[in-house]
Amino acid sequence: MKYRYYYKKDTRKCLQTVRRLIESGRIRISDIVTIRGNFNDHKWYRLTIRTKTEQLQFTGLSWFYFGTGSLGLQQVLRWLLVPSAYQKAVLDVKYQGDTYQPNCFVICFEK
Repeated sequence: MKYRYYYKKDTRKCLQTVRRLIESGRIRISDIVTIRGNFNDHKWYRLTIRTKTEQLQFTGLSWFYFGTGSLGLQQVLRWLLVPSAYQKAVLDVKYQGDTYQPNCFVICFEK
């Protein structure tokens, strides 16, 4: 398993990176095993896309509040063909945890 880390300071740069990886074939929708969103005080927001051979981790996106970070995550989930019901559940503010400890999420793909 190869681990790739993409540290981007803002949503726009993160979206450009994800789009480039999808267009170049580095991220193939058919190879995705899980999409995970983690939060902690040390690492802040991290989106991890795990495929059969790689694990790609991105900063620059967020969830469970209004703003460009959550809109960016919504765009990435659309590009990865995640069903809209899952997109809504991940991005819905009513499921937010404490302001300083937002909820994490995992989306598993059955093969």
